[in-house]
Amino acid sequence: MFGRRKKCALLIDFDNVLGMTSGEFTTSIAKWMEWLEDGAFDEKRQKRKFLIKRVYWNPLYDRYREPFEAAGFEAFACAAIAKSKKSSADMVITLDAVDIAAGTKGLEEIILLTSDTDFVPVVNRLQERELEVVAMGHEQNPTAAVYREYADNVVLRNAFMDAFKYERPKRKWFGLVRVKPPAPKPAPAPMQKPGGEKVTPIELAAERIVHAAQGVGGAMLSRKAAILALRDVPGFNTGGANAWLGHGSYAKMLVVIAKKRADLRLYSYRNGGVAVAYRSPVTTPELRR
Repeated sequence: MFGRRKKCALLIDFDNVLGMTSGEFTTSIAKWMEWLEDGAFDEKRQKRKFLIKRVYWNPLYDRYREPFEAAGFEAFACAAIAKSKKSSADMVITLDAVDIAAGTKGLEEIILLTSDTDFVPVVNRLQERELEVVAMGHEQNPTAAVYREYADNVVLRNAFMDAFKYERPKRKWFGLVRVKPPAPKPAPAPMQKPGGEKVTPIELAAERIVHAAQGVGGAMLSRKAAILALRDVPGFNTGGANAWLGHGSYAKMLVVIAKKRADLRLYSYRNGGVAVAYRSPVTTPELRR
């Protein structure tokens, strides 16, 4: 009646979130869960339905199991095999995220509540499965900027802490008060080369793709991550007469970009698909002279 809810999974890196927020994180679970369910972090304010809720922590934090399980979470104490007082939570979250993406019918989005940028390749791998991915970012360090670039949405640390006191708007007989959508962002100014010559859209696209590929540490860049990287390139769209910067398809555009950049490796598949990965330019003795 009040709009479709997006089907989601929520995976929380407890040690990371607790470390950058406060102890109130553990005592206000109902509040910030309502905030997430209401999509209050999302400009579109789309409500979420969480099919899966899991929290992962160092066994030292197992004392928080009862309140999280009472809130419907599965809790996992992730002890490292060889090192005391360490956690294997990152590895367990990664494996679970891939399994959940492959095995959960109707899933549309995974929220990775962590600001650890080591999860960027995980974000890309999930996007390859046509899932949207939300991560967390701290405004006072690079994590917010990183995840704005690679994730589909970002839960900001300060906003999340405000959600510890979240109160759902009261519904009137005619529904909730509509939220005015944010003003559209102005188009970015065209880049210029050192000599003053304007950079062409395909050159700008190549730069964006290289930067995105660098961010995933040599892994193949997913199509979804590539589209996110190109969203501010003038004239870029995925449909219409000038789709993919006039090249007609994602594969053809990527081939053109890869030919322009020696720091990209192009991979071709039997079904006609392509992907790129970053490779550091090789410096030979001849080039150093």
